[in-house]
Amino acid sequence: MPFRIATAGYSAPPAGYEKSTKEFLKALDGELGVRSTAFITSPTADKGSIDAITSEVTGLAKGKIFYTTAKDYVDYINPKNFPSTIDTTVFSKLPKYILPDSKEYSKATAEASNIFVATGGRNATVSDFVNALKKGNKSIILDNASIDLPAWGEAKARVENASKYLTEQLSAFKAGKKLPHPEIGEFTKEFLSKNSEKITKLVKSVNLGNTDTAGILKAAKDAAKFLR
Repeated sequence: MPFRIATAGYSAPPAGYEKSTKEFLKALDGELGVRSTAFITSPTADKGSIDAITSEVTGLAKGKIFYTTAKDYVDYINPKNFPSTIDTTVFSKLPKYILPDSKEYSKATAEASNIFVATGGRNATVSDFVNALKKGNKSIILDNASIDLPAWGEAKARVENASKYLTEQLSAFKAGKKLPHPEIGEFTKEFLSKNSEKITKLVKSVNLGNTDTAGILKAAKDAAKFLR
């Protein structure tokens, strides 16, 4: 497929996440052409998660979805937790590619795709963004104001909203300011400096507005225009 989209976001959805994220991905799929797109996600498709949302958008159609995950996450694959819209019989017949650990899983996701979409999430989304940029994949960072979580959570010392975290870190970097949040993994100021040209060419932040239908459709059109 010309557009191979890796999605990243929440495994346990916060309020305001599921509906708007699903509508955006469906709209983006339509804008790019449903016969020209495929999606890369994990088979840990609990209801409301980015994996379930992505699976629902594809309808598990042949050639439309590529499942991959890490060995440590296999035990989290539980069809009893899937939304009713996922046909578990069809799901059971689809190949699932298992990588040895989370780092290799993230790299494999970048290799299988040529587009990355961050819809929120935590540290893992940031790692996926790093690998997508290394691969030279275009990235969409979805700014969804209906998710009422900070970019960084001091209590657990982790990313709480990866879209907000990436946007704020990248904005500060481009403005020559101090990064407002702690660095994590390979996502450091040095990494940003080494990849500044790629960031300018390959990364776009898209705002969902007030998450009504018009705002979501506009965001999908903007994203699709950038990705073509």
